[in-house]
Amino acid sequence: MAPAAERFNAQGVGSQPFSRALLLPVSRLQAAGLVPVQVVVRMLDLRRMMMLCDLADLGTVTAVAERRNITSSAVSQQLRVLEQETGAVLFRRHGRTLGLTQSGEILVEHVRRVVGAVEEAMSAVAASRDSVGGQLTVAGFETSIPSLAAPLVQRLSRDEPHLHVRVIQEGSATALHSLRRGEIDVALIYRLYFLADETVGGLVSRPLFHDPLVLLAPTHLHERTLEQGLSALAGEPWITGPYGSSWAAALDLASESAGFVPQVKHRVRGAPNMCQLAATEVASAIVPRLSLPSVLERLMVDGIDVGGRSVYAVHREGAQRNPAVSVVLRTLRTIVAEREAALQDGSVSS
Repeated sequence: MAPAAERFNAQGVGSQPFSRALLLPVSRLQAAGLVPVQVVVRMLDLRRMMMLCDLADLGTVTAVAERRNITSSAVSQQLRVLEQETGAVLFRRHGRTLGLTQSGEILVEHVRRVVGAVEEAMSAVAASRDSVGGQLTVAGFETSIPSLAAPLVQRLSRDEPHLHVRVIQEGSATALHSLRRGEIDVALIYRLYFLADETVGGLVSRPLFHDPLVLLAPTHLHERTLEQGLSALAGEPWITGPYGSSWAAALDLASESAGFVPQVKHRVRGAPNMCQLAATEVASAIVPRLSLPSVLERLMVDGIDVGGRSVYAVHREGAQRNPAVSVVLRTLRTIVAEREAALQDGSVSS
């Protein structure tokens, strides 16, 4: 019988790296004599298994498709293939949601261990180096760029010259998707007080600070608003975000609590744009404090509670031992602590 390597090449699989050959159908490996015919071996696709983990977290194919930025039909197809590969029923429909069977839960548990082990292995390799280095990508929402990401890049370029930090701007939901797909290393996200925690299943959230929402109103309406509360602005025009945005939802909830439906006249993207439009004093707005320039603090109505948001740094579970991730988290905490100390001293605007 020909040596295994010759049989490997004869079947047209030897020209590929061995790691890629392991992903070939078992029948081709058996034909090459590399896997005994009597041994049943199933090669599982990790991407499909990660979709099953998403399904465990989210409960619907539509939600998984949104997380992975693919179509619902593609998710359904990949999950069906995974069932064929495992030879087991992995999920069943319960109304509008899909619930995992016992087999599905077992597989998800093991997949998460595998993904965590790979991340831990890379972290351990990074920890063995003499210095912190390599490239690390941070994604952040709009107002986190000047307040967190820019100071982070400035400090690390000075303190850790071998660590190259790349910054990209992404909304919180998109940043979490990118983090799960391994496209970024740290996500700077915010969560409004009325939104559910989306950082489940293999992600770790590190709280950074609380950012209150504030009410901006034309100055001639301040006295009336302080006397009557938010309801004093029931008949006045409002500025908020696009339909379905978090800022539109924040305004709807605040006004509902005050007993009125807001008369929205302007819808713009991004809290900084809302602030700039409010500067004209043509309408009121609810925005995060972090987005408010010091020159517009005169528009803020103190003493009106309209909620807040929490800001987090998020990374994958397996990256906890990665020195580069640790340096980024430590530096972010230092930036936040120094900013809060300066706020208490009154040396900088909030």
